[in-house]
Amino acid sequence: MKKKWIPAAIVLLVVAALVAAARFLPAEEKGEEITVRGTVVDMHCYVTHGIHDAKHTACANACIARGVPAGLLADDGTLYVLFEQKPFSVKDRVAGLADVSVEAKGISVVRAGVRGLQVESIEKIKP
Repeated sequence: MKKKWIPAAIVLLVVAALVAAARFLPAEEKGEEITVRGTVVDMHCYVTHGIHDAKHTACANACIARGVPAGLLADDGTLYVLFEQKPFSVKDRVAGLADVSVEAKGISVVRAGVRGLQVESIEKIKP
């Protein structure tokens, strides 16, 4: 009779372990619509070298046009990876916007510590 309970006890222990482990996983935020002000950056140069200035604007625009991922460096210092709503590059949407003040609207998503913005609209901010 005791042998019948062993598999059930093992399953119960595995389920309990998975539930306990889930408490320690990083939280994933549900997407919410936000508006962010900042500047467009090419992710390669900004993340690997910290380059983000007027001397680099032409290079950043060229990199984004070639398909280097684009990001939005928000005025508060938060860096968002920019995505379209569907799995296409944002390069056409952000063409010519590197190092330009913009306002972007979209869905904010966080996965495994990476913050992204699914862009609905992005426009230059008039000075």
